Amino acid sequence: MNKTISDEIYNKLHHAKTIASVNPDKSLEISEEAYDLAKANNLGLEEGYALIGMVFAYRIKSDRSSMLDYSFRALSIFEAREHIAGQVKALNLIGIAYFYSSLYEEALRYFLKLEDMLEFNRDDFLLSGVLNNIGEVYRESGIYDKAMEYYEKAIDIVVKNDFSLYHAAILSNIGQIHCDKGEFEIALKVYCKSYDILVDSNDMVSLGEIENRIGKVYFEIGDIKKAEEYYFRSFERLKDINNKYYVIDVLLNIAQLHLVKASRKTLNFYEKAIEFADDVGAKNKICQIYRLTSEYHESQGDYMNALKYYKNYYSLNEQVMSSNLSNKLEMINIELKNIETIGKFEQIKTRLEKEIAIQKDELEKIKLANEMLEKKAYEDELTGVPNRRSINAYLKKILEEMSSKEEQIVLFMIDIDNFKKYNDYWGHSQGDICLRKITDSTRKIQSNRNDIFGRYGGEEFVYISTPLSYMDALELGNLIRAEVERLGLYYMEKGEHRNVTISVGGVIGNSSDFSSIANIMEIADRELYRAKEMGRNMTILRDMKTLK
Repeated sequence: MNKTISDEIYNKLHHAKTIASVNPDKSLEISEEAYDLAKANNLGLEEGYALIGMVFAYRIKSDRSSMLDYSFRALSIFEAREHIAGQVKALNLIGIAYFYSSLYEEALRYFLKLEDMLEFNRDDFLLSGVLNNIGEVYRESGIYDKAMEYYEKAIDIVVKNDFSLYHAAILSNIGQIHCDKGEFEIALKVYCKSYDILVDSNDMVSLGEIENRIGKVYFEIGDIKKAEEYYFRSFERLKDINNKYYVIDVLLNIAQLHLVKASRKTLNFYEKAIEFADDVGAKNKICQIYRLTSEYHESQGDYMNALKYYKNYYSLNEQVMSSNLSNKLEMINIELKNIETIGKFEQIKTRLEKEIAIQKDELEKIKLANEMLEKKAYEDELTGVPNRRSINAYLKKILEEMSSKEEQIVLFMIDIDNFKKYNDYWGHSQGDICLRKITDSTRKIQSNRNDIFGRYGGEEFVYISTPLSYMDALELGNLIRAEVERLGLYYMEKGEHRNVTISVGGVIGNSSDFSSIANIMEIADRELYRAKEMGRNMTILRDMKTLK
């Protein structure tokens, strides 16, 4: 009877492991069923292996604290029954949980303990996996020589025993070291060797992953056509088996490729990657994509969308970091329940303090980057004054604030006279200098009065002040104009010396005099046009009271 139930449990666990990478939730559900069945029939070893099955599912779900908890629970069962194979699996998964949490010292401690165990209880399959994991810890820590030493030990074992899939996986890790070191030609040879081994297998996930890595190497060495070929081969393979998690990285690589090609499709691939990441609940990946999308918009000079996506990144990253910290606190709590020595308390305390400091530092960096993008989104890049977007936002705010007051607002539209002729004579670089000098001249007036002044586009500027009488406003407009003329900027036309001047068109009135931002801007623009028509270098101000 128990033999039949035991077989049923192991069949369930085999199925759960097979589908874990594609459907971790279903895999977890099946493993839990196996666990309940084992517990109900007092099958201790099967209970332990059912817990291991749950760990595999939690591994795919990136739930590291649950990985650690269930691994320790399995370890306790296997130790009570002196079952070495089970202990090895549990200890290995404990090490992996620490590794995924970037707790490399703890991961290494468990992996090295395992290495010693397996020397006395020889199991080449498990030993090769542990040696590979030790290599991974050293690789992630940047200690490449030590990583290669352990990879080579693992390679010797897998070749001797013909563990082909392990052989391919270790070669892939070795290839990654060469990539990290910028040795792309060597990396390509190693990846291709791994690929040749995998072609004979039916491991579609590993094949898709190695194709993606080969594509990345071709991208790095500048062979865009080959990179695209391997990326799309990987994409189609992983999509066919519905492995959305691994597809995300492929989509990001394809997006990067289109970025280099200056293709408009870059954003399409970012959007598709977000869709896939959302489907599998991969918040870390969504964070990464938001950041990349923000950087893309920034590179295109679209600071508003860059800021939008960076704010999305900032908000979600805070959640992820908080979740990561909670996860690590939970892992520490699990450790405390399974603690071995008194001295371990101090180690855990030190590690916790370090983690909190890292989190604070990371949040501060993100905050500063957010402030920089905020500035770029609302500031004119050339002159450093508020841009059109910022001016409109301020104008909307001030019109709303003044709606219940009798105070007047004055808005000037300012345009540099014959700026094209100045540009044609001196060149565009001098034209930029001219714009900056006029900006600085007007900004001095604005800063002394706490007014608002910004660039509306091209050679056109906007100046806003409150509260003023009509005569004070007219005097202000003429002051701005006179200070620009005083700069002494000039160009030559038909042998004659021409001074750079500005025309100023404005409007003054109460908030209720204007139906919208567009309305106040339109009235000021009409007055600017009149100033131009009447000979330039003059100020014309419309008083809304005279229209009533």
